[in-house]
Amino acid sequence: MDIWPLRYLGTLWSYSWRWQKRRLSTWVVTAIVLGAVLSVAAAVQLVVWVSERSLAGQLQSASEMQVFLDDGATADQQAALQTKLAAVPGVSRVDFRSKAQAAARATRDPQLAPLANASQGNPFPASFVLRMQNPGVAPRVLRAVAGDPALDRKIPASYTAAQAQQLNSALGAMKFVAGALDAVALGVGAIVALALLRAEIRARRDELRILTLVGVPRAVIRVPLLFQVISLALAGSAVAVACLLYMGHSVIPAIDSSLPFLRLGDPSPAFGTLSVATLAASCMALIPCALLVRLPR
Repeated sequence: MDIWPLRYLGTLWSYSWRWQKRRLSTWVVTAIVLGAVLSVAAAVQLVVWVSERSLAGQLQSASEMQVFLDDGATADQQAALQTKLAAVPGVSRVDFRSKAQAAARATRDPQLAPLANASQGNPFPASFVLRMQNPGVAPRVLRAVAGDPALDRKIPASYTAAQAQQLNSALGAMKFVAGALDAVALGVGAIVALALLRAEIRARRDELRILTLVGVPRAVIRVPLLFQVISLALAGSAVAVACLLYMGHSVIPAIDSSLPFLRLGDPSPAFGTLSVATLAASCMALIPCALLVRLPR
């Protein structure tokens, strides 16, 4: 069996390693810088992921809106209001909740239980509970029922349209900032890798010209450059993954313990996805640098 292809690949790998080994200190510095940049981007993505999951729970709760009824509203007025609510685009379900049901739920709610126990009567009004596609439907609901005689005059709904918009805006802003930071991090990483490759090519200009003169294909000459950027991507991603593990095991639990009202939860389900995404993104950003950088003629 002819094994020359394996020998050729082994020789090429050995040459690529010697190419990198001669300027190992420069490679190490570049890998540290790249790892730091990727670590910042990965850490932000982890925080955004756990925050988005926490906000998603709030968003789901916010998609349930209560329209409170006046105690003196008649059955016909309530039926007319329910018809209006069901006709609002984006409202998927309308359920009636009586005063007794509202009081029973309040006794099980840690925030409302003191009020329920301290009251002589039943201070909780009846309501229509709306399931909406998203909190952005709330403004349409409030406009559709404005001035209805069945509504509670003081507090017509469980939350305002402005609060729903703020929640949507916060989630969108977090996604935008994370995406922008990722793009900047990959851009900085590509610039750093390109600077390293250009320095390597300048240091070996005569060697590369000799290889060209003896007929070595330019695609083969680029193999050491490709080897170098892949090793950079692996090293930088390893640093970023170590940062993710530290964030998940130390930083996020510390945030949860110091800010009880902000429960970010367990970030471990995101480790595998973010690690693979970091490696893939760094390879996609760096490999074109090795393929597109100019070689001496």
